Amino acid sequence: MKGIFVKLFIFAILLTGIQAVHAEWRKRQVNSLAWLHSVYFVDQDTGWIGGSKGTLLHTVDGGKTWTKKFEVTNDNIRQVVFTDKKNGWLLCERDIFSLGAAGASYLLKTENGGETWSRTDFKAAKRQRVTKLFFSKNGFGLAIGETGALFGLEDDNRSWKRLTLPSSYLMSGGVFLDNMRGTIVGGGGTILFTDDAGITWNKGFISGNSASKFNSVFFNDEKVGWAVGSGGIIAQTVNSGRLWRQQKSGTTEKLNDIYFLNSAEGWAIGDRGVMLHTTTAGNIWRNVDPGSDHRLESIFFSGDHGWVVGFGGVVLEYQKDHDRNMPRPKFAIKR
Repeated sequence: MKGIFVKLFIFAILLTGIQAVHAEWRKRQVNSLAWLHSVYFVDQDTGWIGGSKGTLLHTVDGGKTWTKKFEVTNDNIRQVVFTDKKNGWLLCERDIFSLGAAGASYLLKTENGGETWSRTDFKAAKRQRVTKLFFSKNGFGLAIGETGALFGLEDDNRSWKRLTLPSSYLMSGGVFLDNMRGTIVGGGGTILFTDDAGITWNKGFISGNSASKFNSVFFNDEKVGWAVGSGGIIAQTVNSGRLWRQQKSGTTEKLNDIYFLNSAEGWAIGDRGVMLHTTTAGNIWRNVDPGSDHRLESIFFSGDHGWVVGFGGVVLEYQKDHDRNMPRPKFAIKR
């Protein structure tokens, strides 16, 4: 009889823990059913969400209210990224049926915090889609995309020139570790790293099956990073992207994005509402119920305040009420 009570007590504790985690993420109503692709916060108060058919949402009160920005574009906004409060970019993608002779992807740039936007084209991209922008600490940017497309931001901070990449796969994720070192990931298990700001690239080695398509990469500091992708793959590096070892994610669903708050705690999100959480640097990943079974595409944290966006206008908010003094990444990661 005593054993039964002990088991029930332990079960109650575990159940309480699961419910507490579920309560930390809550849905935010933003009055949109668009497919939301990207979320980015400039600081604790100022944030942006981009999505299908030109959906662009903006907050200046930490996400309490979101305002839709009209007449920016009618095309899909695949990514929102800012290098500071004033300067930002929207990576836009035209509908495949309306391409004509125009390129598949283009950029909208703001220099006044999103008040106005001006268009910039990838002139050498032709019909290749560009999938990701990322920036170094000093503001240099790289853009990656289909069939190994790679572009570098020129000195005028507006034009993009074509660079050479030793891969023909679709590249989906990238990050700078400092002003010179960076990592990009993509199809065919491709992970490449550079030590000279994208002029030359070398292949990273992945243990185990490396044929998965990687979708996103995140570095907590100049050494330690994670990459996620199809089939639930999660890989970690501790030497700036040269060697990677796989971690057990506990899911076979495609993972679309990953974010670490510090050296131990991180989140990964994916299709069918998959959300994973670790407090052990990825040695153990735990499944968390986010309260949605839609595809989750983008995750971003400003301090302990987290945001996830996805299909069907899904916006999830996470507010951690404790451990305010927990260590943060040592440098500002431009994603």
